Amino acid sequence: MNTAIDLPNALRQLPLEAPAESAWPGLQRHLPRKPVWPKPAFALAASTVLALLLWQSGTHTDTPPSATTALSAGTADMQVLMDRSAQLEKAFYAQQDDAISSASVIAANIGIEEQLAAIDAGLSQQPSPEDARALWQQRISLLDQGLQLNRTNADFNAAGRNFDLALASTN
Repeated sequence: MNTAIDLPNALRQLPLEAPAESAWPGLQRHLPRKPVWPKPAFALAASTVLALLLWQSGTHTDTPPSATTALSAGTADMQVLMDRSAQLEKAFYAQQDDAISSASVIAANIGIEEQLAAIDAGLSQQPSPEDARALWQQRISLLDQGLQLNRTNADFNAAGRNFDLALASTN
């Protein structure tokens, strides 16, 4: 004898059972900790090292005036890059929201933070002005990409759409 069962109503009538103890604290102990980078300390250290290098190179008396002018322009250009990097980094970390982010967005943010740490390590090695400029530009580009990712993720969530599904549909 076959009897038709109204499955949706039958499932709604089942009692909701909650576990006696949450498994999250145990799981959380085994998850890797998200590294916390002292952002202002890195920026301050990098700018201090760069300022000392530029000051030392500017104290040589055998530098022709045209090179001094170029050095001043290079210092101003470098300061613009450092300021832009600081602005983007502040916005990048402010835009991150792990509560609404999918695992792929969180993983991408961690990857960006690891790449930023590598760039900061390169800046702390006192590179040549050309190399330092290239590293600052890479840092700005990376932060801009991360900021765009987090903004897009927030926009998708605000619209009630899933960012991972949108990524999957474009592939």
